[in-house]
Amino acid sequence: MWPLRTTLYFVLFWWACLASLVNPIWGVVNYMMVYQIHPRNVWWGIPLARLGMRFSMLAAIFLILGLFFGRRYLPKNRSAVCAWEIGVVVLVLIGAVNLAIGFGYNDSSAYAFEKLWKMLLFVLILGRLATTRRNLKIVIWTLVAGSLYVGYDAFTAPASAFWLGRLELIGGPDFATTSGTGAHLAAMLPIIGVAFLTAAGWRGRLFALTSGILVVNTIILCRTRSAFIGLMCGMFVALLTTPRARRFRIQALLVCGAIAAFVLTDGHFWDRMGTLTSREVLAQDTATVGRTEIWKLSAEMLKDHPYGIGPGNFPLAIGPYNWDYYKRSSHNTLIVCFTELGIQGGIIFLLMVLGALHYVRRCKRLADQTEHPLETKLFAYAFLVSLVTYFVAGMGTERFYCESFWWVMVLPLCLFRLVTGEVAEKATADEPVPELAETDSLPCGGQLEHGF
Repeated sequence: MWPLRTTLYFVLFWWACLASLVNPIWGVVNYMMVYQIHPRNVWWGIPLARLGMRFSMLAAIFLILGLFFGRRYLPKNRSAVCAWEIGVVVLVLIGAVNLAIGFGYNDSSAYAFEKLWKMLLFVLILGRLATTRRNLKIVIWTLVAGSLYVGYDAFTAPASAFWLGRLELIGGPDFATTSGTGAHLAAMLPIIGVAFLTAAGWRGRLFALTSGILVVNTIILCRTRSAFIGLMCGMFVALLTTPRARRFRIQALLVCGAIAAFVLTDGHFWDRMGTLTSREVLAQDTATVGRTEIWKLSAEMLKDHPYGIGPGNFPLAIGPYNWDYYKRSSHNTLIVCFTELGIQGGIIFLLMVLGALHYVRRCKRLADQTEHPLETKLFAYAFLVSLVTYFVAGMGTERFYCESFWWVMVLPLCLFRLVTGEVAEKATADEPVPELAETDSLPCGGQLEHGF
């Protein structure tokens, strides 16, 4: 007989699969929760692993079917294809071409490319479904719930889950490294914060607060410097861009949260973070020295292969430059993008980051003309801080092929479509809204779509 937790997961999974046929947003929830929980990595998931089912693939299949069977629940207003979405498609095409012209086709490159196109396909779907206020809130609370699970998994982790005092192997497949886990959870904190601020009642606030506490505790257990730097940069942006209407309350929450996090830390955590300020220690730190050398070699690799070595090939391609680093990761999101997808792929990626920031700026400007101005400003604020946090943390760990990074990237587009949709409903044919009538160019080229 299966454990109760196994049975509960199995039943909820199939309920979500069937629900997604009626309303595809539940397919999004199902897919995102499977990604964050990943039952194969936990003891209660052993009976499920024996079934040989690929839960993420099944969730994706039912989601796609739901786009056809549940069309009456799709957002009524259809958006034009924007430059940001074109950038997503172009990145996939570049990856496909680089399989042929890159370092070589192998199991690693095949796996990376398969993950790339599947991941970005989901991003395109998410950018179409989470464009109503209700659907966007569902996605936000899904991230809060997933973070709560990952935090609980870390809180109850056995001693065997730690390596050299750092927490390893919790949550889904993209959390295999402690740096990756820390970067992901650091980016989730602003989203958990906005869920707390916009919750309808005390139960929602308590749920978000519990998730936030467990997430902070998990970040501390990961003891990753890249996440710490990302959080510091995110905190700076958060203090600098606080919405005026809730400035005192948000800043008070930030200060209280920082104090609470400090209380949870221990000496081991600060010993590791303290290495960031010591040049002598950094010069002797094996991980830091190795990453610095790999980044230098990456410049030579990019010079030799300006069009890219192909998805997933960096660990193999670094060998001829220094065999001591053979099969080592780049530990840098930007470097892996430039080296594997080439200069053209790296430029498009950077322009997409700028495009996401541009969407946030536009949402803040249009917020007062939406149905819920303050909530819209808070969403834009949280997505900005989350994106900055994740991008900065990604400079110390590889997150280019990680799905949650792209979720954070596409959320500003979702919000922009929500905002322009609500503003367009208020605008009349004789009196168009001036802000909406403007034609702004995206940093990544093309024109912003205004209205649907």
